[in-house]
Amino acid sequence: CVFLAMYGVARGRVTMVCVGLTLLVAGFAVGYAIGFPHTVVQRIQMWASPWSNGVRGGDQLAHAFWALGAGAFSGTGLGLGDPQLVPAAHTDLILTAVGEELGFAGLVAVLGVSALLAWRSSRIALRAPGDYTFFLALGLTLSVVLQLLLIASGLLGLIPLTGVATPFLSYGRSSMIANFVAFGVLLAISARSTRGKELAEFVRPTWWVSGALAAVLLLVGGRAAWLQVVRADETVAAPVLAVQADGGRRFQYNPRLLGVASAIVRGTITDRNGIPLATSRRADLEAQAEALARLGIKLPESCAANNERCYPFGGLTYHLLGDWRTQVDWAASNTSFVERDSDARLRGYDDHARVVEVADPRTGDTTRVLRRDLRELVPLLRYRRRPDHDVVKAFLARPRDVRLSIDARLQVRAAALVQASMSLGGHGRGAAVVMAEDGDILSAVSYPWPSTAPSGVAFTAGDPTPAGNDERLLDRVRYGVYPPGSSFKLVTATAALRKDPALLNRTFACVPLGDGRVGQKIPGWSRPVRDDVEDKNAHGVLALERALVVSCNAYFAQLGLLVGGPALQETAALYEIPLGHPESARQVRETLPFAAYGQGQVLASPFKMARVAATIAAGGKMPQGRWVLDETNRRTEAPREVLPGPLSGVIARAMRGVVLEGTGRVLRDVRPPVAGKTGTAEVQNKPSHSWFVGFAPYGGTGRQVAFSVIVENGGYGARAAAPIAGGLVAAARDLGLIRAQ
Repeated sequence: CVFLAMYGVARGRVTMVCVGLTLLVAGFAVGYAIGFPHTVVQRIQMWASPWSNGVRGGDQLAHAFWALGAGAFSGTGLGLGDPQLVPAAHTDLILTAVGEELGFAGLVAVLGVSALLAWRSSRIALRAPGDYTFFLALGLTLSVVLQLLLIASGLLGLIPLTGVATPFLSYGRSSMIANFVAFGVLLAISARSTRGKELAEFVRPTWWVSGALAAVLLLVGGRAAWLQVVRADETVAAPVLAVQADGGRRFQYNPRLLGVASAIVRGTITDRNGIPLATSRRADLEAQAEALARLGIKLPESCAANNERCYPFGGLTYHLLGDWRTQVDWAASNTSFVERDSDARLRGYDDHARVVEVADPRTGDTTRVLRRDLRELVPLLRYRRRPDHDVVKAFLARPRDVRLSIDARLQVRAAALVQASMSLGGHGRGAAVVMAEDGDILSAVSYPWPSTAPSGVAFTAGDPTPAGNDERLLDRVRYGVYPPGSSFKLVTATAALRKDPALLNRTFACVPLGDGRVGQKIPGWSRPVRDDVEDKNAHGVLALERALVVSCNAYFAQLGLLVGGPALQETAALYEIPLGHPESARQVRETLPFAAYGQGQVLASPFKMARVAATIAAGGKMPQGRWVLDETNRRTEAPREVLPGPLSGVIARAMRGVVLEGTGRVLRDVRPPVAGKTGTAEVQNKPSHSWFVGFAPYGGTGRQVAFSVIVENGGYGARAAAPIAGGLVAAARDLGLIRAQ
């Protein structure tokens, strides 16, 4: 470029200069097209797409833009920027440090001083004593000015970035000495100048060159204004899709914003009584030290030290909270981790995280990556050195804590009951306790749970991080789905009474089948409906209430056919319980007798079955159920009527009969009185699942809790699940959650 400019001045014509520039650009284009040299290809790719390219280290321009955006108009102040975050900020990209700490105003000052030096140097050249000294002065001037314009245009994204030094600013001894020598020569030529006389034949072409340089300088200034003034906030917050160390392309973010974000202490997740379940503040733990000690929680000094995340209850709360430290199973759809779902609240800002599809420019393959928007942090970045500023105070005063409906005391008691019940047989377990009136989850225990440490490394070498299909990750209470067995008869009874209250008195027969079992042969079905293997005597002719007490499969199979698939489907849908997978009218019709007593393809979670019991306890009004109590709760639907109160009372009375004289007699002496329903769900080639759902206290006034317990492959419902349910009621009574009667 220096040669072409000097050639144009010497010839006084621009034709060959334009041809030379065209050939220069064409050479770069050809090199890019054939992929050689590789450096040229990479530089052009970075320039063409600074925010998304497939070049390793291709985020260099993004770092430059972030620094300039952080400086905005007036800069962060000398020594208050972060130039160390920019690659080669002390050499090639020194102007980004100027732009960050002195802002657009400082960058304009640098460009203005350079323009002044260029103008003075061109005057010296025109007043040189001869042609040789003229071209010497002009060449030195152009070499210095073009260096500045090349690197400034490159870091601003106007042209591909080149690795040239910025005159008088970049670190480097040889470059600095060469620049001083150049101006020393210019001063020497100036001392020999012809005062007031200019080389007439070179005046016009020199001013043409000066005009071109001035135009480029204005373009550079305009681009800087765009990045630092017009779109400063957008620039500083823009993410870059870059190649990572593992070869994958993921979004990177301005480290200045990440630094600001890390300085915001993550909020605390508490139970309904204020006991911390997850916190990054040691003071919150100390404030509840006595309550934690009463629950047997002894915390190490490292817990919540240096604002690190601490989980006082370890794995007992994993399925509710997740683990922010490892984010294991974070993307799984069958989770409702509070740490993830309330992330914006806990951090104090919303990064609007979303999954986007991106194409790899190297291979064309499409991948899904997470993209965040950190613009909400920009005001905090602008005033980070002024903690007393109103913007900073308002930001840090945002509520960041989340209060759950969980009662930590009951959660600990329930976990102990579930763990102790392993001697009764079976495998995994799930136990849910909810408030009957509003559906607030008081306890949700899924066993087994991961053995996470309260602080520090979440998983030790002896207990590796769970992954894939590790059963410890499954939230059995909310996302485990199982055939509900006879506990589903509560839904079928509800469907019958919704359709026609007179069905309360409709009778069906349960007879011996001739093979030692009792049940009924259903016309149109080759397979007879059999009652439980423990039932040695036929139940005879019985109505709805008695059928619930003795848990007669034959009765409910015949009732289901009378009620019909659409009515049963409609009622089950109110509880969000599907009758098939996938659910269709034909599939429901073909399995209807068996679905009516909880077999077939019916699947339900313990939480949903607890909600069935809560609906009956609450006079037929079904709560949506929630686990977050503050304003971030998204489950805000009011309870809706599923069944009129008097009819719901009939089912409740039958559930009490189950405990007094039916399949749940093991809980007859539990106080307060329990109403419930057992379930023994058959599983192919494995022992049956054991269920018990119910509520307490039955009768009287005051608060009631509903519950649901499942023991995977635990066998008969009354043997494995019912004792756990009795322990849950006793624990709720001892903790004052319900009254003893």
